[in-house]
Amino acid sequence: MRSLLAFILCLAAQAACADADVFTVSADQWALQRSGAALVRLDPVREAVADWLGDREAHIVIQHAASDTGNLWADELQDWLVALGVPADHIGKRASADQPDDAVALRVEH
Repeated sequence: MRSLLAFILCLAAQAACADADVFTVSADQWALQRSGAALVRLDPVREAVADWLGDREAHIVIQHAASDTGNLWADELQDWLVALGVPADHIGKRASADQPDDAVALRVEH
C-alpha cells in the first residue's frame, strides 16, 4: 500500500513538473550590468515573461539553490520581474538542493 501511494505521489509530482516551461539564467548572464532594458534582452528572462504573457493565469516560479546566495538572487530576480510588469502574486520562489549555485531556473507553471 505504501509503495502504491509513493508511486502515485511520484507520478503527480512529475505531471506538475511536465506542465511547466523552464528557462535557466546562469550566474555569468546575471553578472552583467542589470537594468530593465538589459533584462528584457536576456533570453531566459524574455522567454519566460513571453511565455507567461501567453497565459496570464500561469505562475513564474524561481527555482534557486538552497543557500543564502541563491535566496538573495531569487529575491532580486523577483523584484525585477515585478518591475517588468509581472504581478507579485504570480511569482513564487522554490529553494532546491538540486539547483546549482551558478544558475536559477524560471519555471512557468501553467
